[in-house]
Amino acid sequence: MPRLSVLLPARNASTSIGDAVRSTLADLPDDAELIVGDDASTDGTPEVLAGIDDLRLRVISCPGRGLSAALNTLLDATDSEFVARMDADDVVIRGRFHRQMRALRTADTVFTTVATQHGSGVPRPAWPVGIGAGEFGFHLLLTNPVAHSTMAARRATIVDAGGYRAVPSEDYDLWLRLQSRGARMRRLATPGLVYRVHADQVTAADGWRMSSWQDDRTQQAFAELSERLLGVPQMRISSLAVAPLTRGAKLARMADFDRHFRSAVRRVPLPARAALLRRLAARAEWLWQRTDATPGLIGAAT
Repeated sequence: MPRLSVLLPARNASTSIGDAVRSTLADLPDDAELIVGDDASTDGTPEVLAGIDDLRLRVISCPGRGLSAALNTLLDATDSEFVARMDADDVVIRGRFHRQMRALRTADTVFTTVATQHGSGVPRPAWPVGIGAGEFGFHLLLTNPVAHSTMAARRATIVDAGGYRAVPSEDYDLWLRLQSRGARMRRLATPGLVYRVHADQVTAADGWRMSSWQDDRTQQAFAELSERLLGVPQMRISSLAVAPLTRGAKLARMADFDRHFRSAVRRVPLPARAALLRRLAARAEWLWQRTDATPGLIGAAT
């Protein structure tokens, strides 16, 4: 069996799947494979895949029940020690898998930063800042700090957590559950792929975000992680923004979150703690804007 399997679900991706597959194959280490799950495509995706002649490429049919089901099908299709993710829209940057496999010697799940490309524009790398295992969970309580397609992990870590659930943010939901189970998770500073953003992705994101913010199972996973790290279960900040609560109740809950978060991150070394507190302030500002409130109200309550 290969030591590493890269999982790539694809649905109607004929215009981008070729670049995604070829860039992945070009970067694969020895003893690795790429498994593409064709999720009931109705365009030319199967033909593009059939035209790529490489023994390290396997193409399987997925059930057409959505991304989470496709990912679990791909997980079940391999028994490799390590798995990694790739999306049909993205392009691997050379050296990605070598760096991640090296980092996995002392971690359970490793991500990278990305270079973002809007349409046909020039890819622009993110600020090269890594996230260590000691602060990764705190970042998850503020936002999702990683792109799903940059993941590399021990397969047992994913499987033992139950794999992917059929929720809007299947990746964030999994990260929360992994962190609650004590998984060692980190993000490397060096970009691992070009993350390509298209106009149709942006349009579809609005409804997806609202569904994610209102999902009960993801909120439960968040509450469990916040209880583990902060000592008390909390509501996800984005979920709080759309919750059927008064402005005052939202501000009070944010103040409580702020107080417990600041207390918990005192054990995180600088400068990682400073980065977390800056992110906390940005998320509080976002909530203030969503509730049309005055920043001083939360500041006075903390």
